[in-house]
Amino acid sequence: MSTLFKYSTFESFLEIVRSRPGLYLGRKSLSALWSLLLGYEMAVIEHNIPESEQFNRKLEKDFNNWLCKNYSMGNSICWYIFVITETKSEAEAFDRFFELWDEFRK
Repeated sequence: MSTLFKYSTFESFLEIVRSRPGLYLGRKSLSALWSLLLGYEMAVIEHNIPESEQFNRKLEKDFNNWLCKNYSMGNSICWYIFVITETKSEAEAFDRFFELWDEFRK
């Protein structure tokens, strides 16, 4: 099966962005990462891209649920808001997101 997107999973996509944030986001920024993910989600909707052609974002939802459980994050808060409010800068938030992401994946 061919896919429209080079990276077949959310996890593989995050790893490539993590390794070269300047290339994919313009700068090391959690808000820029969040915007990229929202843009992807909107493109999928706008262009009616079938699920089989999308990269799997299930881990993003699982990550959000994990944060709710392990960090007393309210259910109405998404991972982005949680991380951005506990850090002092966009670059620090980007790094903190990946620290939490690594902890989640263990």
